[in-house]
Amino acid sequence: MRTRLRTPVARPLIATAMLLLAACSADPLNILVLSARAPGDQCEFDDDTVYVSRGSLDLTPFVVGTSTFVQNRYYQVFGWQNNLQPAPISVGGQVIDPGTGNSFIADSIVYEYQYSDPSVVLTTETANMHAVISAGGQSTDNSVPADLIQPQAFSAINGSTAIDSSSQTLLVTFQIFGRLAAGGSKYTNKVSFPLTIRRLSTTPVSCPTGQIINGGVCGFPGRDIPISCISE
Repeated sequence: MRTRLRTPVARPLIATAMLLLAACSADPLNILVLSARAPGDQCEFDDDTVYVSRGSLDLTPFVVGTSTFVQNRYYQVFGWQNNLQPAPISVGGQVIDPGTGNSFIADSIVYEYQYSDPSVVLTTETANMHAVISAGGQSTDNSVPADLIQPQAFSAINGSTAIDSSSQTLLVTFQIFGRLAAGGSKYTNKVSFPLTIRRLSTTPVSCPTGQIINGGVCGFPGRDIPISCISE
């Protein structure tokens, strides 16, 4: 039997309130990242009506084959929408562009961190990405992924010791940058998502014959579940 920690699931109004959406007044916010989607039963993240308000990560080491690993990722998918509408271009009565100029092309994502363990200092990190949302695209049909724990943040947290005795809270705030297809830079609102970080054991979990490490619905051991073994 799989042992899972249940991730709180909320409906749209509750989840939207839980996420911190911050506007930047220098640029009208037309590209909006919305609530964090629940992964579903097979990590498809395809239901725009069910959301999660936070997550957790267990940094207990685990053994696969002859190698020892620690989960260094928290993959999460968010709904997003493009409030810019298609603007078709016509010449002589003939449409030469159906209006794709207002499509948003994302090329980078900036992560900022606040962490409850004062001994750990986390800095801003930037990651390359590629995602496109068409002009007028709604969150029901569009989503964007984020790897919430970037390499430097993981290294600093994994190297600390407070998580060995008590859970810590990591508040991840990210913002996506890019451009419109027609040109001109653009960015999204900022979104914050809290994670509970812990290391339930410093001793690597090694599964006996006939069992494997529980990867959960997304195949990431430690994501919203404790590191444990399950039957193959």
